[in-house]
Amino acid sequence: MYICSNCGNESIKWQGKCNFCGEWNTLKEFKEEKITGGKLKGEKKSLSKLEDIEIEANHDKIDTKSEELNNVLGGGITKGSVILLSGEPGIGKSTITLELAKLVDEKIIYVSGEETDFQIASRAKRLGISGKNIQLLAENCIEDILETLLSNRAEILIIDSISVMHSKNITGTAGSISQVKFISELLVAFAKKTNTATFIIGHITKDGNLAGPKTLEHLVDTVLYFEGDKYDNLRILRSLKNRFGATSEIGIFSMTEKGLVDLKNPEFEFVSSKEAQVGSSLSITIEGSRPLIIETESLTTYTKFGYPKRSARGINSSKLDLIVAVLGKYSQIKLDSYDVYTNIARGLKIEEPGIDLSIAVSIISSKLGKKIEKDEVFIGEISLTGMIKKPIYLEKRIKQAEKIGIKKIFVPADCEIKSKKLEIIKIKNIEDLIKNI
Repeated sequence: MYICSNCGNESIKWQGKCNFCGEWNTLKEFKEEKITGGKLKGEKKSLSKLEDIEIEANHDKIDTKSEELNNVLGGGITKGSVILLSGEPGIGKSTITLELAKLVDEKIIYVSGEETDFQIASRAKRLGISGKNIQLLAENCIEDILETLLSNRAEILIIDSISVMHSKNITGTAGSISQVKFISELLVAFAKKTNTATFIIGHITKDGNLAGPKTLEHLVDTVLYFEGDKYDNLRILRSLKNRFGATSEIGIFSMTEKGLVDLKNPEFEFVSSKEAQVGSSLSITIEGSRPLIIETESLTTYTKFGYPKRSARGINSSKLDLIVAVLGKYSQIKLDSYDVYTNIARGLKIEEPGIDLSIAVSIISSKLGKKIEKDEVFIGEISLTGMIKKPIYLEKRIKQAEKIGIKKIFVPADCEIKSKKLEIIKIKNIEDLIKNI
């Protein structure tokens, strides 16, 4: 077995380039230690009938004072669960885990291999954390940590971070594939045995992937990703995996001097300006079960080179290529000699196709020099045939538009939507879109 030292991807044979992250000469041979001394017999265990197990609603949940965090975790922190939290350096991973001390009443043990007790206490004081229910341990040896935890029980355990922890019982430096895998297995076993909710902070690679073996994500119950622009105060906590709730749910926070604060009603928080502008249009996207109004920005300029540039931030670059190609094929908006730049305002990253129509409108607006009013919203998916298709949860998006005071909404022609508060304009294809904006 060969494992990539950059991204942790596994391969059954050696090759020069990792198929997952694209890095060269990063595949290292990994050998599992075999048990010697003959075969070991197992122990007979008792079985449980599913119908005999009684489950009370939320009896296994720790309710936090943060509605956003509760929403991401599926109603609260599940006792005995293992939660992996990752994100860019400086985005707020240590901050949100330390703030658990003022979000819950349960006892917390914060284990840090990166900071001293004094440094953690200094940060806690800045965040306004009294520290009555939290104890600190500055240690990076997993055996010493687990031995300490056996005589000092807590409901919540925080490991900051898995990449700096090491074990005496396995070879390799801290952060290596073998060390991370072995330590993760110990922490998961400890969490299940003692019914301790465990938060593990993980680092990411330069490509944005979680550092360490891919098995780390399979071992844990929940994988959370903290994202946002370091130069902006908005932060999004995204659920990538959750055995105890819905995946793709998000929590929205604002980073202040006193730490992270819930942003319950974002409304126009993801819109940079409410004034009509050239190359800017609004849409409503769905993140988990939540509708959010977002702003797409585009700029088209005549290229000075032989090959026009396409640059996208916040959306996949292939989506931009597709929309530009469709505009060139089915309309008079020719961009063969124009550079096209597209951005989602305030550092958001959107993958769902319901904002395609808004992206196209912002490009058309920039090319024609026409302003788009900010009381208009564009919702729809663009197909390769130039037709506008209905996205999922359209009714929920319409209700959000009514709630925030939008006056006009552009939707696919094949949807049967009515509203007393909105002027609904149905768009069949790209040509129809250009006629109506």
